[in-house]
Amino acid sequence: MVKQPVDGIQIDRNLVLTLTDGTRLSGDLYRPAGAGPGPVLVSYYPYRKDDIIGSLFEGCRIRLCERGYASVFVDMAGTGSSEGSWESFDLCREGRDCAETIEWVAAQEWCDGNVGAWGVSYGGMTALAAATCRPAHLRAIVATYATTDVFRDSISRGGCATMLGRYAWSSHMVALGLCPPTLQDPDGQWRRTWERRLQRLAQGQPPALAWQAHPEPDAFWQARQVDAAAIEIPTMLIGGWSDTYADAMIRIFGEVGGPKRLVMGPWMHVLPHLSDAEPYDWVAAMADWWDAHLRPGCAPGREQEAPVLFYAAGEGWRAARDWPPAGVGQRPLFLSGHRLDAEAPPAPSRRHYRSDPMVGIAGGLWDPFGTGNGWPEEQSADDARSLTFTTEPLQEPLLIAGNPQAELYVALADGAEAHLVARMSMVDIDDRSTLIASGWRRVAAASPSSTAGRAGPDGPGGPPGDAGLFLQPTTITLGPAAFSLPAGARLRLSVSCADFPRIWPSPTNPALEVGLGPGSASVLRVPVSREPDRGDVAAAVALAPPGHDDGWVTDSDPAFSLTHDKAAQEVAVTFGARSRLRSPGGADMTTAEYFTARLRSGRPDGAAVLAQVDVDISLSAGEQVHVSVRSASSRRSTVVEGSVTMDGVCLLQHRWAGDGLAGTGPLSQPTHDSRPGPGSPV
Repeated sequence: MVKQPVDGIQIDRNLVLTLTDGTRLSGDLYRPAGAGPGPVLVSYYPYRKDDIIGSLFEGCRIRLCERGYASVFVDMAGTGSSEGSWESFDLCREGRDCAETIEWVAAQEWCDGNVGAWGVSYGGMTALAAATCRPAHLRAIVATYATTDVFRDSISRGGCATMLGRYAWSSHMVALGLCPPTLQDPDGQWRRTWERRLQRLAQGQPPALAWQAHPEPDAFWQARQVDAAAIEIPTMLIGGWSDTYADAMIRIFGEVGGPKRLVMGPWMHVLPHLSDAEPYDWVAAMADWWDAHLRPGCAPGREQEAPVLFYAAGEGWRAARDWPPAGVGQRPLFLSGHRLDAEAPPAPSRRHYRSDPMVGIAGGLWDPFGTGNGWPEEQSADDARSLTFTTEPLQEPLLIAGNPQAELYVALADGAEAHLVARMSMVDIDDRSTLIASGWRRVAAASPSSTAGRAGPDGPGGPPGDAGLFLQPTTITLGPAAFSLPAGARLRLSVSCADFPRIWPSPTNPALEVGLGPGSASVLRVPVSREPDRGDVAAAVALAPPGHDDGWVTDSDPAFSLTHDKAAQEVAVTFGARSRLRSPGGADMTTAEYFTARLRSGRPDGAAVLAQVDVDISLSAGEQVHVSVRSASSRRSTVVEGSVTMDGVCLLQHRWAGDGLAGTGPLSQPTHDSRPGPGSPV
C-alpha cells in the first residue's frame, strides 16, 4: 500500500479486497485528509487505475474530495492490478463483483455506510449493473455514456454490425491486457499477476472474435444484459447526442424507478467538462446529486429541480419534466417524388437507387476513446450519394424532440441483403445540410409469398417494379435528437444502404426501390412541438471550470484523417493518438494507437479494419516493457497478433484468429499459434 497526501487529500493505493470466489481485487482510495467516516463513491473499470483510467479521472476525484466525497477506483477482475479473468461486457458478473465491492467499502472505518456508484462508459455500465443487484448500502448512482444492453447499443445497430470504433476498442483492450501492472509492489505480486494474465490471454480470445462468434442476440448476449427496471434507487444519467449510447441513456431513463434525472448534451464520447462543445460542469452537478441522496437533510443543488435537462441544437439548454417534453407530437411527412409532403401522393410510384457503400464518411465516428475528433460534418456529400426527400421551407419554428421514425416500403433484388440507413438533416437557406439523427436496419429481399397478407390495391406488398420486385414495409427508428428548426429551414430524409465507417457495409451494392403513394405510402414521422405548445423552458447550467485537466498525461498528439484514392475508388478513415503519461507510482507509459477502416466502392465485401497499437512502459524499478498488437478484421473474421518484451527478452508472441461463415450462424472456433520466446511464462 502506498500513501500519498496531495493538497489535503489522502491517497491509499492498492487496497486489497477479496471477492467471495477468492479473486483479489486492487483499488485506490482518495479521501479528504483528516476527515472522519463519510459517504464513499465507487467506480469499477477494466481500464487500469494505475495509469489510463486513473489519469483520466484524477481531476474529477480531487474535485469530489473537495466536496467531501471519498472515491474508490477498483480494477475489474482480470485487469490492471487485480487478479482473476476478464471477458468483455459480462455485465451480470461485473455487476455482482461491483456490488460486493460496494458492500466491502460500506464496512470500512472510513465509510459511514452511504455508498454511491458512478462511472463513464464501461464504468457507467458497471454502476447500472451493480444497482440491479440491489446491494444494501448503495444509495444512488450516476451513469454517463452507458448501456444495459451491449449487443443492441454497441455490437449491432438495427441488425447492422458496427465497425471502426468497436474493433478499434477490441485491439486496444488486447494491448492493455498484455501490459504489466504499472504500480510495482516490493513483494513482486505485480509480476505474478501479470504472468498469470498472459497465460490466460494466450488461452482465450480477443473481444472481436467473441463478438463475431455471436453475430445475433443469442443466449451469449442475453446472459450479458441487465434489467434497468430492477433499479429503484436514485439514478442520474448523462448522455451526449453525438455519442453511441444516446438512445440507451434515454431508454434507461424511462425504465428505472425511483428519483431520476437525465442530462443530454451536445457531446461525443468525451467527459462533458472536456468537450469542445458546451463544456459542462458535470462533476459539480454529480456532487449535487450525491448531496441530495447520500447526505440526509442536505438541500438539493440548483440543477435538481427539473428531472430532464437537455441541449437543443440551435437554441441552447432547456429543462422539462419528462422526455420527450410535453407538447411533442408525431408529424407525418410523406415521401413524394423528391419531396417530403404533409399529404401522401395521389398515385403510386417508385424511386430507384443503386447502393453506394461510401455513404457515411460525413457522418462522424463512434470514438470509444474520447479523442474529441470525428464530429458529424456538413452532409451534402453523403446526401448526393443517397435518395433524398426534402420539405418546402418551414412556415414556423419547430422543436424536434424524440426519435423520428422512417416507415418505408422497400424492394431488393431476390436474395440480396442490405443495411438500410435513414438520415434526417436540416437544410438551411444556404443549402448546408446538418445531420440531426440516423437509423439503421438490416433487410433482406422479399418474395411474393412472403408479402402475402400485406396486399395493397396493386397486389401483394404494393405494385411490382420493373424487375418484378415486391415491396415490404420496413420501419427504421432513428436515434434521439433535440433540434430547433427555424422558420425557413427545410427537413431532409436521406435513404441509403451504407454508413461507413460506423457500420460494416453489406457484401454487395444492392439495387433498391422505395415505394411511394397508395398501397406503399412511405412516411417519415417526426416528433415535433410548435412554439405555442412547448412544455420545455430555458435553463442555465454551470460551465466547466477554467484550466486544463490533463491528469497524468504529459503530451498527446491525436490523429484523424480521411483519404480517398480516386483511381482505386478506395476510401480510408484513420483515427487514434500518441500520448505519454507519468503515473504517481513512477511508471512512464507511451501509447501509439492508430485504427483504419478501409473500403473499395466496387468490393464492399473486402472492407476491413486495421489496428496498430504500441505501448512502451518504463517501470519504476527500471524494467523496459514493449507491447505490440496488430489486427485485421473483416465483417466475419479477425486475426490478431500480439507480443510482449521486457528488457529485450520476448515474453510472449501470440496469434489469435477466427473465421466465420456467411449468414447468422456462429463462427468456427478460433485457432491459436503461440510462439513463446525465452523466459516466457506461457
